[in-house]
Amino acid sequence: MLQLEDITYSRTATIAAVSDYYRFLATMYLENSQVIYPPEGGWPSIVNADREVLQSLGKSDEVLALLAHLPYIRCPRNWNDDAEAAPGCVFADWQQLIKRLGEPSSGFTGESVRIMTEGAEFTELAPAHVVSLTAGDRENPVLILDTKLGIIHWEDGCPPELEDSGWFGERVDYEPDDDVPDEEAQWRYSATAWAIPDFFDALKAQFVELQWIPISQHCVRGVSGCGSDEVGMVAMLQDIYREHGWPDLGAYRKSKCLAAVRKAMSENYPTSACLRG
Repeated sequence: MLQLEDITYSRTATIAAVSDYYRFLATMYLENSQVIYPPEGGWPSIVNADREVLQSLGKSDEVLALLAHLPYIRCPRNWNDDAEAAPGCVFADWQQLIKRLGEPSSGFTGESVRIMTEGAEFTELAPAHVVSLTAGDRENPVLILDTKLGIIHWEDGCPPELEDSGWFGERVDYEPDDDVPDEEAQWRYSATAWAIPDFFDALKAQFVELQWIPISQHCVRGVSGCGSDEVGMVAMLQDIYREHGWPDLGAYRKSKCLAAVRKAMSENYPTSACLRG
C-alpha cells in the first residue's frame, strides 16, 4: 500500500484526472453535453462569488480555486435528469451549487451545502482543506478529496469490487498526523483512500471490466449490487457491450450499444430499468 509521505497534491494533476475520467464516461455512455468545462478564468459563479458566500462553506482558498477550475457533470436540478458517474453515485456540480448558494431565494446555506455533499457525520469533522466530489441524499456515496494530503476517501460503503482492485490503483495506508482530531482520524480509518489519480484509474477499471455497467445515459449498475434475480441481467448486459466493441474504444459503437441495452432491459428486466431520462 502507498504511504502518505509518497503522495503529493497537485491542482493541475487533479483537474487532469477528473477531466480524463469525465471524457472516458462520455466515450462510454454520457452525452457529451452532460459534461461541462470551465472558461479559461474559471467558473464565473465561483470566481466572482461574494466573499461571504464562499466563506460560509468553510473551505480553504485552495479548495475554492480547485472547484473554480474543475469540469462537472451537469446537474439540472431534478432527479430525472441527473447522471450517475458510478453506481448510484451523482457527482457534485459545484459551480451550480455555489451559484445557488448566492441566491437568497434558493434557501441554501453553507451548512446545508456541506451536509448535502459531505453527509451529516463528516460535516462536523471536516477540515477546511477537504471537499466532497459528490452531492445528493443520504444514499449517495460520499467521496472526500483532500487538497493537503492528495488523496480521496470513499466513505463507508465502498463497493467491494473497488476495494479489491488494488492493482488498478494502489490504496493508501492512512496514518494521521498527531494533530488530527480523534473523531476525524476514526472516520478516515473507516473510509478507503487512494491517491487522486489512482482513484480515477480504479473507477475507470470497473467500467472497462464491466463490473460497473451503464444501463442508460443516466444510470449505472454495479455487479456486486445486483440481486439474485438479476444474475442473468448482468451477463446479458456484458454481452451487449462486448458485441458492440467494448472495451476497444476505437471499435465501440456507443449509440447503438445504449439503444440495445435499453431495449433489452425494457423487454427482459423492466423492473430494473433506468427510470431517469
